[in-house]
Amino acid sequence: MNNFNFYVLGNHSPNIRMFGKYKCTCYMLNGFSKNIFLDFGAGIFLKFLRLIKREKIDINNIMIIISHNHLDHNLSLMLFAIYLWVYNLFHRKNKKVNVILPNNNFMYKFVKLFKNEYEVNILTKDIKFDMDGCKFSFCETIHKGGSYATKIENENGIFIYVSDLAKVSKPLSSFVKNANVVMVDSGYPFKKLDSFLDYHGMTQDIMYDLYECNIKKILATHLRICYKKENYIQKFPEKANVKLVRENSTYNLFK
Repeated sequence: MNNFNFYVLGNHSPNIRMFGKYKCTCYMLNGFSKNIFLDFGAGIFLKFLRLIKREKIDINNIMIIISHNHLDHNLSLMLFAIYLWVYNLFHRKNKKVNVILPNNNFMYKFVKLFKNEYEVNILTKDIKFDMDGCKFSFCETIHKGGSYATKIENENGIFIYVSDLAKVSKPLSSFVKNANVVMVDSGYPFKKLDSFLDYHGMTQDIMYDLYECNIKKILATHLRICYKKENYIQKFPEKANVKLVRENSTYNLFK
């Protein structure tokens, strides 16, 4: 049986130090025949290259799934495209990476320019595929500009990644119901301007709504450096199994 887990390259929201200590969103899925990445945000590319050098990543077999068109979730696609272009040019290779992302955005237009480096597929709620005994499916969520949650399920359980989120909609509630693990944008512990504008919801609202969906474990991610861990934890439902995701840590996909 495959040891399915994910490694956190970055789990923070945008900030002025995104290229320093705090990395933006990127999760590497392990145990699959492909190296799968959920989002590929700003600040993680050098860490990504180090993993390639240490042979933790097979550059010949990569799939990147981008949840939505914000730079803290997709900016490193630009750097990777240039890296692949230079690599293929000097080594006379044809390394190509599979990218799945929404098409109504600038990044889609950019990656389409790199036809020899990226095999591009459009992400919609209707996309479904199987890999290594796991079923992948997607659900559109409420976030300014559009975003998609990713579900991975097999006989061991259900894992769902929900990136930036304004609020839990009825379709999303159905999508995550009875999941083993849901990793979700932690929202704001306290009111912020963009919490009024369908960008990011409130921590307490998101976690309580998910708690009602009979989820075994909730992993809170996409943390803001302006808040302490305690600011988030005090907003979690007491009876819910909610943990804060830590950068450079590995988590089991279905436990």
